[in-house]
Amino acid sequence: MLYYVAGGLVLFCYISLSLATTSPVTATVTLGYGNALTQGHAMTTKALTEREVKGAKPKDNKYELIDSSRERGAGRLVIAVYPSGAKVFSFKYQIDSKRQYVQLGRYPSMTLAQAREISQPLAGMLKQGLDPKIEIEKEQAKEKAAQQVEAKKGSLGQLFEGYTQQMKVDGKRTFKAVLHALEAEVYPIVKPETKAKDVSVDDIKLILGRIIRRGAAVQSNRIRSYLSAAFNYGLKHDNDPAKMGCDVLFGIGFNPVLAIPKQTAAESVGENYLTFDETRELLAILETREGFRMGFHVAKLIQLCFYTGGQRPYELAACRWDAINWNEATLEIIADVSKNKRAHLLPLVESAITILEQLYAERDPLNPFIFPHKFDHSQHMRLDSLSQSLCRYREARPDAKHFVARDIRRTCKTLMGALGISKDIRDRLQNHALNDVSSKHYDRYSYLPEKRIALEAWEAKLNEVEQGNVVSLRPCHAK
Repeated sequence: MLYYVAGGLVLFCYISLSLATTSPVTATVTLGYGNALTQGHAMTTKALTEREVKGAKPKDNKYELIDSSRERGAGRLVIAVYPSGAKVFSFKYQIDSKRQYVQLGRYPSMTLAQAREISQPLAGMLKQGLDPKIEIEKEQAKEKAAQQVEAKKGSLGQLFEGYTQQMKVDGKRTFKAVLHALEAEVYPIVKPETKAKDVSVDDIKLILGRIIRRGAAVQSNRIRSYLSAAFNYGLKHDNDPAKMGCDVLFGIGFNPVLAIPKQTAAESVGENYLTFDETRELLAILETREGFRMGFHVAKLIQLCFYTGGQRPYELAACRWDAINWNEATLEIIADVSKNKRAHLLPLVESAITILEQLYAERDPLNPFIFPHKFDHSQHMRLDSLSQSLCRYREARPDAKHFVARDIRRTCKTLMGALGISKDIRDRLQNHALNDVSSKHYDRYSYLPEKRIALEAWEAKLNEVEQGNVVSLRPCHAK
């Protein structure tokens, strides 16, 4: 407290403390009046100078120099001088008749001007009737809470893991391939520990640009699609009631992929399909597999895809033996296997039954799948075996029309149309998702008789003897 004697009264100064902040501040002094006799001594109040602070000498006991601004109720900036010679700035104030200090910093690391700047918001709190120390504690608690929230913000790696796990929960069979593709294409540019919320549009441009420069524009579009879906997942994650209490929050403010255009020139609608003659030739060659290496089960999978009207190879490969009703001549592709998550009852024509009987004769008694994995009794055949076998077929027969696994489905759809089979029945045979209101919500008819009639007409056309190629499918013993 500083005192100044005037007319028998002493002018005294109350020092107030305040929160140290980064905003500009200046020191202030609160003035009051009291009796000089009762105060006991008098001192002149004035603003300190840098020279006075620098020249203050240590004494046997600690003492304070007080910086006065002659402002009432705003506390005081003081500098304590210790016997050791150390000088420490503090904000001194009185509240509820108790003297309080908030330490600001050591001189000369902190200058007098800096100390004044820091003390100003503390003085402002005091004038508003707030206790600076309590306000400091509140700010520290808020900062700690904010740091804890920030620490919970998920990384890019956690975003990819969460998104692909959600794909798995939703029954998307490509979740492993999507995760592998994201890891391979993204992590060389943006590290997995990067906060997902910090990934920028420029980061996405670098990722996709690197793929495009190596001549893989189609792959860049796929990665763009995966990234966009992953960030959409992250945007919804934090507000999903089902995720309440989750240890990971992403804090993503926007989807950085949406600003990046798709490489439209790289995408083209598939046009390739086999003719009837080319299809018959392929089916005949698959019986002998002379001149190229292709496993028995792969060859039968391709044949079965054709004789079932172009079913998705994965959906057939993932079927179990108990999905077949031999008496009714049907195969059910269950909802968990089906791409559109609807069970698909498929009629089996004679040629398809013959293929299944051949497979049954070679079945693995420990494996429940029609197309078993070669080594793992609990899994079905991997679909990369199909792609590799078709590559070997094309290499061995360079003069044959080039085709890939996806062309099988297009071939069946196109040639069945040429036979006069309606688009509606062809769509139902291939289990396309029908999104009209009637099909989606009301029509639960299986169309099994109509599908069987269509497949029998298709089978008859495929098994016509032309150009000396005969598809010979000898039936084995029935079950």
